Amino acid sequence: MLVGYLSFGQLEETPVADINDKFGHAAAFLCLAFLLDFAWPRHHWGPRKLLPLLAYGLFIELVQYYLPYRNFSLWDLAADGLGLILYPLSFPLLKRLPVLAVRWNSATN
Repeated sequence: MLVGYLSFGQLEETPVADINDKFGHAAAFLCLAFLLDFAWPRHHWGPRKLLPLLAYGLFIELVQYYLPYRNFSLWDLAADGLGLILYPLSFPLLKRLPVLAVRWNSATN
């Protein structure tokens, strides 16, 4: 819900190419990937999980196209994709944390 609120709400104006905005997109989709992956631990990270999240990012941009106080940005979608790419790159670090390592120990598919 937080991602939806931040995506569709009328917030403070920021420049379109603001680099902090792109970090925010990448961080949000990194978190969404983490949550989705841990919600379904029996399925490995892959297209089955990645593509719906990327489609959600595209949906957000398409809705923003029609909002008078927002705009469509392929750069935002690219930043979303970057967050999704960073998630599997974080596996070596996440696997070292005992409380999170259970996710990979319980995966069977």
